[in-house]
Amino acid sequence: MTYPRLRLLIFLLLLLTSVAFGQAEPIRLPEPNTQLSMSEIQEICRNYGLTDLWSLIESNPPDIPFRSDGCSVWPDTWLKGENLYEGCFIHDLYYWSGIPDDDMGRLKADVWLMMWVAENVSIELGEAMFNGVRVGGSSNIDTPWRWGFGRTETN
Repeated sequence: MTYPRLRLLIFLLLLLTSVAFGQAEPIRLPEPNTQLSMSEIQEICRNYGLTDLWSLIESNPPDIPFRSDGCSVWPDTWLKGENLYEGCFIHDLYYWSGIPDDDMGRLKADVWLMMWVAENVSIELGEAMFNGVRVGGSSNIDTPWRWGFGRTETN
């Protein structure tokens, strides 16, 4: 796909899904590396309209408690002071709860991050972060931010 076609696709996706990123009410996310309870995770998922994500977590909870480091190996604050922590925090929830070998689930999580960044900061940065997480987030790489990092074994 050519770069102009990709930008058009992202624009159309943003236009069609802009309602999905709205919050029901303002919520303050915890500081980085704060361990969350399941009830706190449920409230965050409810607030962001992430019913499918919560259903997965509730039906198949990860073994390791959830903590977000924000934007792993990327600054939480971008060049003009734009805060990326919110998008990275939600992306971490997806990655923490991810089922190893669920390639479609991982792709959806990475697209979610790209769309959030494109809508809140810039399309170019969204594309760059998407490419970064596609390369660096594989469950085959032994990093603390890999897909399924909340699971000690395949569930």
